[in-house]
Amino acid sequence: MVLKLPVWCRPRLPSLIAAAGVLCAASPAWSSDEGALKRLAESQQLFASKQYFKAARYAFAAIDENPARRPEAHAWVTLSLIEAGLEQSASYFFIQTLVGGDRTSIRRVLPKADRMLRAVGPDLLNPYLLKHTLAEDYDSRSRATFQYIAARDALLAGDEKRAAGFLASISPEGASAAEMFQLRATIHAQNNRLDAALGDFEECEKVATMDLRNRCIAGQARIRYEQEKFDEADRIYDRISKQSIVWTEILFEQAWNSYRRNEFNRSLGKLVSYKSPALSFVYNPEVDVLRAQTYLALCLYPDAERVVDEFNRTHAELGIQVKDLLEKNERRLSALYDAGKLAAAQPLTSSKPINRLMNRFVRSPSFHRWTQSERDLTVELQNIRAFASNQPGVALEKGRGFPDFLNEVLNFRLKAIRALGGAFVKNSLLDYHSELISNYEKMSFIKLEMLRRFKEKLMTRKSVEEERGRGNVVPSRRDDQFYWSFNGEFWNDELGDYVFGLESECNG
Repeated sequence: MVLKLPVWCRPRLPSLIAAAGVLCAASPAWSSDEGALKRLAESQQLFASKQYFKAARYAFAAIDENPARRPEAHAWVTLSLIEAGLEQSASYFFIQTLVGGDRTSIRRVLPKADRMLRAVGPDLLNPYLLKHTLAEDYDSRSRATFQYIAARDALLAGDEKRAAGFLASISPEGASAAEMFQLRATIHAQNNRLDAALGDFEECEKVATMDLRNRCIAGQARIRYEQEKFDEADRIYDRISKQSIVWTEILFEQAWNSYRRNEFNRSLGKLVSYKSPALSFVYNPEVDVLRAQTYLALCLYPDAERVVDEFNRTHAELGIQVKDLLEKNERRLSALYDAGKLAAAQPLTSSKPINRLMNRFVRSPSFHRWTQSERDLTVELQNIRAFASNQPGVALEKGRGFPDFLNEVLNFRLKAIRALGGAFVKNSLLDYHSELISNYEKMSFIKLEMLRRFKEKLMTRKSVEEERGRGNVVPSRRDDQFYWSFNGEFWNDELGDYVFGLESECNG
């Protein structure tokens, strides 16, 4: 039997976020319901015998027999393709099942929502899950996923009360508990309920694993910093593992914490760690701004001027490169996506500043998910051809048959991935370019202030003894801390623990 692609159901792309979301017009013809039921029964038998691709074909054919059976057929095509390992192809039918509005069919596919989210990402599926499903559609295991998605959506929309309501429904013992505590802590922090935020970050730390656990520890330290409890913040920051990627981010925050305690030499020691070859992949211009500001606080004007001048030399060319890349590809999102992929493919410690800048976002979970989905698409196209070739009677011609329909779905999905990934790269570059301009302005203010103070110093001509010592605090060391004097050499086990030995030259 040759399964023909219904001419009334050719896919189109209504929006980028829909990716493979294509709506079919009503059929001009009406075939027998008996034939549709037969195809669906055969599909379920094939599914039970683990002939998943063939099961998907027969369920798809049921739509041709009777379009009124489309919701049930879409659900079985979805389940069959997922079990066949064709999640990217299944995404179209998963969405169509949700859009169809049939509660039985929707509830049939929702137990696979977690697997689909991991495979194709929330950018594609979340809007449909939020619009077309209800909390009661989910089983007890997957309901927390929906509630977490709904809470994040409400928070992004500025409805914190509604977000808190969804989070309150998530069990503290469930699989999404860590994410729930982190998101609820964020809501509390945004509303200046710092003690409540601290409590939720602590609960998150107890149940989270790996990087999320370290991020929740960092959240606790940030709360203590906001409360100006810098000693406690310091102790909490020190609990973050140096093996975690989170540590490379919060090292800068620790430097600020030391700065606020007037421990300027310790702040400089934290910042110099970023000069280590082991951390050369980190791009954060704010590090140089804080370094210049710290030298200024010590009234070490030649050092502050050296940092400002080095910043201008280092980042001026990078700013031009980013601007040129954006202007040349203003309407070419695919080209920006390719630029992001190229940067992600380079060694983490690439010597090119623009690659180091792009490391900040092209190695994020979102961008990784797009590139992984693109690779999965290629594999799925090959597998579809292999499945079709191994089953006699399957139409392989262009414009005919189930395999060709899946090819079109995947082609639309590929275009959407490249467009969404390119938009992500574009927006990220715009954000970092704006941040770079802001940092230039900060450096200009630092230089002006430095010149003003230097001028005052020359005019007052106080003795060296009178000028030293204001504001600088000698860092104290806890029993569980290491402090190393920086002698120009980096050792991995000393990173983050360096302390300079400079004396302040400020007026008393």
